[in-house]
This record gives sequence, C-alpha cells and structure tokens, in this order.
Amino acid sequence: MSVYKRGGVYWYDFWFQGQRYRQSTSLTNKTAAGRAEAIHKAELAEGRTGIVNRGPCPTFEDFVKNEFSPWSEREHATHPNTHERYQTSAKPLVSFFGKLTLDAINSGHVEKFKLFRCGEISPAGTNRDLAALRLMFNFANRLGLVSRNPVKGVKFLPEGPGPTRVVSHDEEREYMAAANPLLRDVATLIVETGMRPEEVFTICPENVHLERRYLFVPSGKTRFARRNIPLTEAAVRILKRRLRKARGTYLFWHKCDVHRPLTKVQKAHENAIKEAKIKEPFRLYDFRHTFGSRAAMAGVDLATLKELMGHSHISITMRYVHPTPKHKRDAVDKLEHFNIEQVFAMHENLSGSPQKSPQ
Repeated sequence: MSVYKRGGVYWYDFWFQGQRYRQSTSLTNKTAAGRAEAIHKAELAEGRTGIVNRGPCPTFEDFVKNEFSPWSEREHATHPNTHERYQTSAKPLVSFFGKLTLDAINSGHVEKFKLFRCGEISPAGTNRDLAALRLMFNFANRLGLVSRNPVKGVKFLPEGPGPTRVVSHDEEREYMAAANPLLRDVATLIVETGMRPEEVFTICPENVHLERRYLFVPSGKTRFARRNIPLTEAAVRILKRRLRKARGTYLFWHKCDVHRPLTKVQKAHENAIKEAKIKEPFRLYDFRHTFGSRAAMAGVDLATLKELMGHSHISITMRYVHPTPKHKRDAVDKLEHFNIEQVFAMHENLSGSPQKSPQ
C-alpha cells in the first residue's frame, strides 16, 4: 500500500502500465484511504478507467509536432538553446521514425537508427540524437501514450575526447580584427575568463562586481558552474562598456527583446573565420579550450583551474589542457638542460673540484 498523509488527509501514489497515479482520497482514516487506493487499482486492471483502451496511438511525426515540440518550447523558455538542441535532433528522428506509431517503435528500430546515424555523423552527435529520443519517449510515457521506452537498454556509442583546438595568439589577433563588435566582446570574455558561450550570453548586470573585479555565474550546465570568476583588465573594460549600454535584463540581449538573452553568434563567427582566413574547424567554444590550456601552461594548478572553469571533476579539466608544440619543446629543452647540469655536477664531484655547501 502506498498511502501517505498530506495536509490532514491521505493520498495514494502508485504506477500502472507506465503511468503514475497520485491523488487525494479526501479521507482522514488511513485504512479507508488504503481501500480507496485498492478500488482504483482494481478499476484500472479491469479497464473501467479507460487506461486499457487509450485510442489510436499517434505517429512519431505527429507526436513530435503536436506534443513534444510545444512542450519543449515552454519547458525550456529560459534556456532556448536546449529547445533548439532537441529540435535539431528531431529532424533526423522524424525522418527515420516519422510514419511509425509510437507504440510500434521498439529497441530494434532504435538500434537500426543508431547504426544508420553513426554512418552520417560522429558518435557524439549520434548519442545526442539518442538522448533526445529517450526524452521524447519519457514524455510520451507521462502522457500515457506508451507504457515503455524503447531507448532503455540501448547502449550509447563510445565517444572520444572530441575536437579541440588551442587558438594561437596570432589567430586570436586576426580573428578579433575580423569580428564585429558584439562577437569581439563575446569571444574576448570567453578567452579571458574561460566562460562557456551561453554563460556569457546570460550575464546580468547585478552579477557584475567591477569594484572587486569579479563576475558571479549563478547557474549553468551543472551545479559546479555556479562560481565567482576573477576578471582580467580586458574583461573589466568590456563589462564596463556593456554595463553603460545595458537596456534590459542581460548585458548581451536578443535583437528582438532586451529582456531575452543572446542565443547565438554563429553567422558572425563564420564570417570572421572567413575574413581572417583561419583554417577550420574553429568553434567559438575553442576560446574556452584556449583559456584552459594557456592557464595550465602559465602554471595554474589543476584544482584552481577546475574551479575557474566550473568543472565537476579534474578529469574534465584535463581535457582542456593542451600544451602547444612550442611549450612542449621548451619543456624538453628544460629537461635536457637539467640532465646536462646533473652530469656536469657529477663529474665535478669526481674530479675533486670544490663545491658549494648546501644551502
């Protein structure tokens, strides 16, 4: 029995055929409430509540168009990039599953989609589509349209570390010269602070503390994204200018609404790459990789770098540490110099030359 007291009366909470039933019995007696729960379960089992005959199940295409997409847009109104991510995955999913009814899709279909999709895009991209499909079926389950999720049990593809690029100072200079003012401000803040692009887009005036030279990130990808970020002089100049121009909720506002954050600068980024003649692939996110690598090469310890970048584990921070060829060459030169000095000191000791006393 799954009855519990809430607000002076008893409620019941149970699952049947993939759907959750949580309801007040309006009863103050626990035994009577248990009977009410048992009656409801019996009615469900006998089909008297209509759960057995749900009516015709919609096709995957109709479900995405009429149910999932509107829900996703409302659910992620404050994080439009998340909704856009699901819409991007919806296109290949609808193309593959579109005419099948939801209850006809099984794990075998999902495995075929996985095999087909990984022949078109990277394992990481395929996994993003599978994750979107899993979310869609979880939502359909909550609506009572299906009683199972066919993605459950399907193994996702192993992913590599993904494409990474450390931007050289020459590339950075050429890029910034070719970028428009908005993109230049965004890119500079990323490379100067290590912030994620979406964290820059959603900077609010009240979270900027120029007098103490830090920026507060209240939320983000994970709970570890909540952090204080010390500011460089370049970052301070940009934020001071953006604060003077701020007209709404965000320092980087949407062109159609000052109370919505900027969502992307992809077109401007592509134009800057083309004009600067920088070899692709080159993503805006690479400036975050660059911040991490430059900080590590400057001697910032990994524990501190983890906090600056808002990572949950140092193992993630390690992915951002990419010494340049010159930095690796300098490291080997230092090792070679150290070895020579040690051999020289050993021969000096053997020859009886006077040595400095240890300090």
